[in-house]
Amino acid sequence: MTATTMTAGGADDDVADPPAGPSRGARRRRVLVGVAVAAALVAVGGLGAAAFVKSPAERAARTAPPPESLLTAPVVSQVLTRSVTARAVVYPPAQYDVVPSAASPEITRLFVSKLGVRTGDTAAAGRLLAEVSGQPLFALPGPVPAYRDVKPGATGPDVAELQDALSGLGHPIGDDDKGTFGPGTAAAVTAFYRGLGYPVPTTGATTQQAVDTAQKAVDADRRTVDGLTERKRAGATRAPAPAPAATPATPATPPATGPGTDIDIDIDIDQQLAATRKQLAADQVALEKARAVNGPMVPAAHVLFLPVLPAAVTAVNGSVGSPAAGTLLSLTSGGLDVTGQLTPGQAAGVKPGMAAEILAEDTGTTVSGTVTEVGAPTTAPPAGRVITLGGGAAAPGGAPPGGPGTVGGATGGAAGAPPNNAAGTPSYIPVTITPSGPLPPALNGKNVRLTIRRDAASAPVTAVPVAAVSTDAAGRTSVTRVDAAGTRTTVPVSTGVSADGMVAVTPADGAGLRPGDRVVVGK
Repeated sequence: MTATTMTAGGADDDVADPPAGPSRGARRRRVLVGVAVAAALVAVGGLGAAAFVKSPAERAARTAPPPESLLTAPVVSQVLTRSVTARAVVYPPAQYDVVPSAASPEITRLFVSKLGVRTGDTAAAGRLLAEVSGQPLFALPGPVPAYRDVKPGATGPDVAELQDALSGLGHPIGDDDKGTFGPGTAAAVTAFYRGLGYPVPTTGATTQQAVDTAQKAVDADRRTVDGLTERKRAGATRAPAPAPAATPATPATPPATGPGTDIDIDIDIDQQLAATRKQLAADQVALEKARAVNGPMVPAAHVLFLPVLPAAVTAVNGSVGSPAAGTLLSLTSGGLDVTGQLTPGQAAGVKPGMAAEILAEDTGTTVSGTVTEVGAPTTAPPAGRVITLGGGAAAPGGAPPGGPGTVGGATGGAAGAPPNNAAGTPSYIPVTITPSGPLPPALNGKNVRLTIRRDAASAPVTAVPVAAVSTDAAGRTSVTRVDAAGTRTTVPVSTGVSADGMVAVTPADGAGLRPGDRVVVGK
């Protein structure tokens, strides 16, 4: 059997197609792409190898130090002030904590019945601060805290400060002596309470009863005097009885002078009248004494005497209807104190009278002041006193610093910690700063930066940074001047006052150094 491989006649277009597969051109293209990829890989590999393979010259160049460069600073002309910079604390010199007390035995419970101020308010003289169980609580200026009820007839410095306070509010005390509670002071107290809108407190039923009793005695004496006077007047107007006629045989009988006669009656009336008038005078004196201690008064529970007013209300610890237990109000008066905290080295050159500057970094507030006192070393944080007023007490607090009994010790801000901000830290030298004017209330409790200017040149001096001055082995000082072309010149100088990183320099004879020149401060 034979296989037929060609169609009859052998024509080409009758020949069957070969099996499907890549053409010769396609194979050629693939070969060319492969050669190109291989070449690229070889090139990359060569570059990578070149990165790791370096000549000795290249390696030395890369490990050599960079070219030398200079740090320069300008020469300036300015007034140099030597200063000390430290931290300081701002705080009120005293905080007054008000603890209400009962104004009379009739008050058995203390409740807040009215509030006259809120936190942040300013309490002026005579202002109603609060009302406790119906009784007013107000502030008056005075250095002596209220320690007793001030009543008619009382004498003392507390009476004098009450009189001054009332006079300052427009309530004069009349002819009363300073320090004596008389009728004029009583009238002033009456006018003040009426202006405040409250009933006038009085000394009470006991003194009023004494006045009433004395008045009745005086009235009775006067009635007796009037009666005896009338009887005596009636006796003086009686017609005398006719004398009996005398006879020659019987001598005239002398007039009778025994008991029961008109003469005896007149003598008895005179004696009674004199005795009654003497009793009347004594009873009138007793009445005046009773009146002198009776009438308007100022209970200690009503008044807060503060050395300086107005005062700032820093806390109100209660609301209307709440029990008035403990501190109801806290006030500060007398401005703000500033105490700096210096190291022993800083304090060595600081003296009273030096100028100072207070800076609150968070607000940029700057206040000038003067050093007034440099204290002894201490570890206690700067703080004012806490004084309790009312509640039967008026005494300075004595608690440890930073707790009850201090003001400001625990309120330092975060703008830099003072030297003794924790237990066990070294002591510091306290320096008291008196501001040139009242400090803004916003500085209360802040930790601020204090700059004390120790001394200053009288005129601007040529100055360079301290780092620009060098000293050779012979002790000669100089600076290196650099011009615009980079040329360096050594300039011998003598140094003077230094402050804030700058030092005054005087070029040696023939040497040139002017403001605006640049000097080397480092490399």
